[in-house]
Amino acid sequence: MEDIVIVNHLIHHFNQGQLTLHQWCLRFLWAFHETTEDCKFILSKGVLPLAINALLVHPRLPDDAVSYDMARMIIAVNEAALGCCAG
Repeated sequence: MEDIVIVNHLIHHFNQGQLTLHQWCLRFLWAFHETTEDCKFILSKGVLPLAINALLVHPRLPDDAVSYDMARMIIAVNEAALGCCAG
């Protein structure tokens, strides 16, 4: 039983790290494509489909504090993807 709790804790922290990394990468791209040339470069590298996929991630309804925290992180990824797509 204790092993399952440890594994779930590690999974939670890994997922948090992945969402944070995803959010910051999208925010970097959002800040980077200020000029038309930058937008063309980013689009040529296939970033738009990745940003759209990030926009389509849906948070689950929170049933406890941990789920609420993850839902807020997913919404932050959605917001960063929206800014990246909208320019």
